[in-house]
Amino acid sequence: MPSTDFHGTHTLLSGDYVDALFGLFDALSPYAGRGLVRLDEEWLDETPDIEDCARAWDAIRGEFDRLPNRDEHGWTAWGVELDGPGRDAMRRLVELTNDVVGSHFVAEIRLVRDGRTVLSAMPHHTDLAVDAGVLPEDAFAAAEASLAGLDACLVAGEPHTEWEAENRRWSVGPAVCEETLDERRSSCYGISNLRGLRVTADGTALELSWSLGEPVSEDPIGKALSWTLEKLHRPPRALPCADVERAESVADFLAETLRGYDGRGIRS
Repeated sequence: MPSTDFHGTHTLLSGDYVDALFGLFDALSPYAGRGLVRLDEEWLDETPDIEDCARAWDAIRGEFDRLPNRDEHGWTAWGVELDGPGRDAMRRLVELTNDVVGSHFVAEIRLVRDGRTVLSAMPHHTDLAVDAGVLPEDAFAAAEASLAGLDACLVAGEPHTEWEAENRRWSVGPAVCEETLDERRSSCYGISNLRGLRVTADGTALELSWSLGEPVSEDPIGKALSWTLEKLHRPPRALPCADVERAESVADFLAETLRGYDGRGIRS
């Protein structure tokens, strides 16, 4: 569960989350005066990776200030000045997120500029958001440049557009979402799994094709799990847009975003 005192303007769309996190930390930490981490210290009782986490944390703990008033969700909060030693200590914690235990132990990572959070990441949820409104223009440009060469891009967190059609509310942004008008049922599907789109002949809807990516594994259990996920993963195959202008706008947004994400062309 993310902290409630931060609402980023842009969210990370990424197939290379750890590398994207490293790049964004290096790009934005020079623009931040403070770092904050929330640690789930119960994970220090886990194996097999606990020794790396415990050793790293013991080595750098002295750089951090304990912030009990910032604890959330049972996680302990720690702050650090992002001078030379502090920045190195913070990056050491970022590096721990490269393994399963570390990504849970380092539950949340924040960069703070003038008392306002500019980056918030929750590695175990592969969640990351940036507040472009707090950053200088060149800082946000540096953040975007840090993702070059990765399957990653920053996408505006607010929906590109929202509308009603065929007794549903629809929205398109980092995800394609649909909701019944009585709000009883809703679902969202991340657009990184979108593999193709086509505007229908009358120009008022989009036909979408999706993929879950590679199988979990090639053994029988992995194939069975992949089959189950495909049955449960039922994104909309058609997106009714109600009019031609909206259909073209949504198609352009999806095509341009995924071209920036990993270079793929999805529009036919």
